[in-house]
Amino acid sequence: MNSRKGFSEFKRGIEEKAEETGYALNPDRKALDMLFEGLYRNLERYGYPSCPCRLAEGVFEKDIDIICPCLYRDPDLYYHGRCYCSLYVNEDYIEKRKGQGPIPERRPMKRAAISKVGDRIGVKNVGERYRCNICGNEVTVTKVGGGVLVCCGEEMELIQ
Repeated sequence: MNSRKGFSEFKRGIEEKAEETGYALNPDRKALDMLFEGLYRNLERYGYPSCPCRLAEGVFEKDIDIICPCLYRDPDLYYHGRCYCSLYVNEDYIEKRKGQGPIPERRPMKRAAISKVGDRIGVKNVGERYRCNICGNEVTVTKVGGGVLVCCGEEMELIQ
Protein backbone atom coordinates (compact mmCIF):
# COMPACT_ATOMS: atom_id res chain seq x y z
CA MET A 1 0.00 0.00 0.00
CA ASN A 2 1.48 3.37 -0.92
CA SER A 3 1.83 6.13 1.65
CA ARG A 4 -0.88 8.40 0.16
CA LYS A 5 -3.40 5.57 0.01
CA GLY A 6 -2.46 4.56 3.56
CA PHE A 7 -2.93 8.14 4.74
CA SER A 8 -6.36 8.39 3.08
CA GLU A 9 -7.51 5.15 4.71
CA PHE A 10 -6.11 6.25 8.08
CA LYS A 11 -7.90 9.60 7.87
CA ARG A 12 -11.18 8.00 6.77
CA GLY A 13 -10.91 5.52 9.66
CA ILE A 14 -10.66 8.30 12.24
CA GLU A 15 -13.53 10.22 10.64
CA GLU A 16 -15.76 7.12 10.59
CA LYS A 17 -14.89 6.17 14.19
CA ALA A 18 -15.63 9.70 15.39
CA GLU A 19 -19.01 9.65 13.65
CA GLU A 20 -19.87 6.17 14.98
CA THR A 21 -19.04 7.15 18.55
CA GLY A 22 -20.66 10.60 18.49
CA TYR A 23 -17.50 12.69 18.58
CA ALA A 24 -17.07 15.80 16.43
CA LEU A 25 -13.84 16.63 14.65
CA ASN A 26 -12.44 20.11 14.21
CA PRO A 27 -14.48 21.89 11.51
CA ASP A 28 -11.40 23.81 10.31
CA ARG A 29 -10.30 21.53 7.44
CA LYS A 30 -6.82 23.03 7.21
CA ALA A 31 -6.15 22.45 10.92
CA LEU A 32 -7.77 19.02 10.75
CA ASP A 33 -5.59 17.95 7.82
CA MET A 34 -2.45 19.10 9.66
CA LEU A 35 -3.50 17.02 12.67
CA PHE A 36 -4.17 13.98 10.50
CA GLU A 37 -0.73 14.42 8.89
CA GLY A 38 0.92 14.59 12.32
CA LEU A 39 -0.93 11.53 13.59
CA TYR A 40 -0.06 9.57 10.46
CA ARG A 41 3.59 10.64 10.65
CA ASN A 42 3.69 9.35 14.24
CA LEU A 43 2.01 6.11 13.15
CA GLU A 44 4.76 5.61 10.58
CA ARG A 45 7.50 6.68 13.01
CA TYR A 46 6.43 4.77 16.15
CA GLY A 47 3.87 2.24 14.97
CA TYR A 48 1.04 4.04 16.77
CA PRO A 49 -0.68 7.42 16.26
CA SER A 50 0.53 9.42 19.24
CA CYS A 51 -0.80 12.95 19.72
CA PRO A 52 0.99 15.28 17.29
CA CYS A 53 1.00 18.07 19.89
CA ARG A 54 2.86 16.15 22.58
CA LEU A 55 6.38 14.79 22.67
CA ALA A 56 6.28 11.00 22.35
CA GLU A 57 9.10 8.84 23.63
CA GLY A 58 8.64 6.19 20.95
CA VAL A 59 7.99 3.47 23.52
CA PHE A 60 4.42 2.17 23.47
CA GLU A 61 4.24 1.58 27.24
CA LYS A 62 5.46 5.11 27.97
CA ASP A 63 3.24 6.78 25.36
CA ILE A 64 0.04 4.79 25.90
CA ASP A 65 -1.71 7.78 27.49
CA ILE A 66 -1.14 9.98 24.42
CA ILE A 67 -2.12 7.48 21.73
CA CYS A 68 -5.05 9.04 19.90
CA PRO A 69 -7.67 9.24 21.19
CA CYS A 70 -5.65 10.04 24.29
CA LEU A 71 -6.72 9.49 27.88
CA TYR A 72 -7.16 13.24 28.33
CA ARG A 73 -9.61 13.80 25.46
CA ASP A 74 -12.87 13.51 27.37
CA PRO A 75 -11.94 15.71 30.36
CA ASP A 76 -10.53 18.32 27.95
CA LEU A 77 -13.72 18.24 25.88
CA TYR A 78 -15.82 18.66 29.01
CA TYR A 79 -13.84 21.54 30.50
CA HIS A 80 -12.48 23.25 27.38
CA GLY A 81 -14.67 22.21 24.45
CA ARG A 82 -11.75 20.59 22.63
CA CYS A 83 -8.99 18.12 23.22
CA TYR A 84 -5.40 19.29 23.71
CA CYS A 85 -4.53 19.19 19.99
CA SER A 86 -8.04 20.28 18.86
CA LEU A 87 -8.69 17.17 16.77
CA TYR A 88 -11.85 16.47 18.78
CA VAL A 89 -14.21 19.34 19.57
CA ASN A 90 -17.72 19.79 20.88
CA GLU A 91 -20.52 22.30 20.36
CA ASP A 92 -19.08 24.67 22.98
CA TYR A 93 -15.91 25.01 20.92
CA ILE A 94 -17.73 25.30 17.60
CA GLU A 95 -19.99 28.04 19.02
CA LYS A 96 -16.94 29.74 20.62
CA ARG A 97 -18.22 29.33 24.19
CA LYS A 98 -15.13 27.36 25.25
CA GLY A 99 -11.68 26.41 24.08
CA GLN A 100 -10.44 29.66 22.61
CA GLY A 101 -7.48 29.91 25.00
CA PRO A 102 -4.73 27.48 25.86
CA ILE A 103 -5.57 24.14 27.46
CA PRO A 104 -3.48 23.17 30.48
CA GLU A 105 -1.37 20.04 30.06
CA ARG A 106 -2.98 17.17 31.97
CA ARG A 107 -0.20 14.72 31.28
CA PRO A 108 1.84 14.41 34.47
CA MET A 109 5.58 14.96 34.27
CA LYS A 110 6.13 11.66 36.11
CA ARG A 111 3.70 9.17 34.67
CA ALA A 112 2.44 6.00 36.26
CA ALA A 113 2.72 2.74 34.38
CA ILE A 114 -0.64 2.60 32.60
CA SER A 115 -2.22 -0.33 30.86
CA LYS A 116 -5.26 0.20 28.63
CA VAL A 117 -5.95 -3.54 28.79
CA GLY A 118 -6.52 -3.50 32.55
CA ASP A 119 -4.12 -6.22 33.67
CA ARG A 120 -4.39 -5.10 37.31
CA ILE A 121 -7.59 -5.34 39.29
CA GLY A 122 -8.45 -2.16 41.14
CA VAL A 123 -12.20 -1.78 40.80
CA LYS A 124 -13.87 -4.50 42.85
CA ASN A 125 -17.38 -3.40 43.83
CA VAL A 126 -20.36 -1.52 42.43
CA GLY A 127 -20.77 1.76 44.31
CA GLU A 128 -17.08 2.40 44.90
CA ARG A 129 -16.12 6.05 44.37
CA TYR A 130 -12.84 7.19 42.87
CA ARG A 131 -11.25 10.63 42.56
CA CYS A 132 -8.54 11.95 40.25
CA ASN A 133 -5.89 13.64 42.37
CA ILE A 134 -4.93 15.89 39.47
CA CYS A 135 -8.21 17.36 38.14
CA GLY A 136 -10.64 16.35 40.91
CA ASN A 137 -12.89 14.31 38.61
CA GLU A 138 -14.97 11.78 40.58
CA VAL A 139 -16.64 8.60 39.36
CA THR A 140 -18.92 6.00 40.92
CA VAL A 141 -18.64 2.41 39.72
CA THR A 142 -21.87 1.11 38.19
CA LYS A 143 -20.45 -2.07 36.65
CA VAL A 144 -17.32 -3.98 37.63
CA GLY A 145 -15.27 -4.98 34.63
CA GLY A 146 -11.79 -5.36 36.08
CA GLY A 147 -8.76 -3.18 35.60
CA VAL A 148 -8.10 0.19 37.15
CA LEU A 149 -9.60 3.63 36.64
CA VAL A 150 -7.23 6.20 35.14
CA CYS A 151 -7.66 9.96 34.75
CA CYS A 152 -5.04 12.53 33.72
CA GLY A 153 -2.52 9.73 33.28
CA GLU A 154 -2.66 8.51 36.88
CA GLU A 155 -4.64 5.79 38.60
CA MET A 156 -7.62 7.25 40.43
CA GLU A 157 -7.78 7.06 44.22
CA LEU A 158 -10.50 5.03 45.95
CA ILE A 159 -12.36 7.44 48.24
CA GLN A 160 -15.28 5.26 49.37
